[in-house]
Amino acid sequence: MVAAFGLGAGWAALDRAIPYSMGRIQGGAPLSEKQGYTHKLIVPNAILLEVGRAYIEETAERIDSQEGNLNTEGAIAKYLATEAGNLAADASIQALGGYGYTREYMVEKYKRDVRITRIYEGTSEIMEMTICRDRWQTHLKTHGQFYHEMARQMEGLHKQNNRVGADVAGYCLHGLAELLEVARAQRLTRHQHILFRLGELIAHAEGASSLARRAARSAQGTLNPKAHSRLNADSLAAFSRVAVRDAAMKVVGEGIRWIGGLISEAEAANLEKKLFIPQVHRVQAGLMQDMDHIADVLYGRK
Repeated sequence: MVAAFGLGAGWAALDRAIPYSMGRIQGGAPLSEKQGYTHKLIVPNAILLEVGRAYIEETAERIDSQEGNLNTEGAIAKYLATEAGNLAADASIQALGGYGYTREYMVEKYKRDVRITRIYEGTSEIMEMTICRDRWQTHLKTHGQFYHEMARQMEGLHKQNNRVGADVAGYCLHGLAELLEVARAQRLTRHQHILFRLGELIAHAEGASSLARRAARSAQGTLNPKAHSRLNADSLAAFSRVAVRDAAMKVVGEGIRWIGGLISEAEAANLEKKLFIPQVHRVQAGLMQDMDHIADVLYGRK
């Protein structure tokens, strides 16, 4: 499975960069103690990889249960994991500085190996188109309720576990539903680039929601026995909280940029009211603390 290849290569690269930074002294302290290193090059990429893992394993579990046609989910899994793997490998080269470009440290090989995953068995662009096309049809068939219903499920999850950011995932999914509805009403899907960008937003919104579900299941002790066990429930919750914040900001920011940019000023103002923008901004509080926590987990300090 190409998605698993992207996931594995990305983590292999980070697993080279993390120990390197613990022994590399700069300015009198290891790089691993500097936020400019950990919070830019390591933590964000680890989060993206875990979003990909959550979606891969959730989709695999649904396939095992013979749920039916999951072609769209397969496209989302491939898109998330291969994009994350490439970003992680590139960041790991940067993290090692000049050594990252040499064969001795391996990360340049991981980058060369993982780069092809964004191309074969469907390029990332084809995945974006496939994701948007399929979910667009679902949006129409459900009269715009598909993502609103998924958002309500996240709101229900938040009532059961308020530590995984499911409420933020709800904002994200409600906003996505509103963007799709405006695109329908204004016939914006005639713009091919809009389809690509909507496909990207759909993938990130669904991926972050999947990680929230994974974190909640971990807390309940109901993860599939085959699920990867690198992170405990507390760590997964922190990963999830950052992931859903990032996805919500992406839906709000990119949605206004691409959808709002093609409609009238009055229509854009109305759309802004429906995107939970103040709530999405407010829930960014605590982001730095969660990133600090994730860095501590990745470096074995917690």
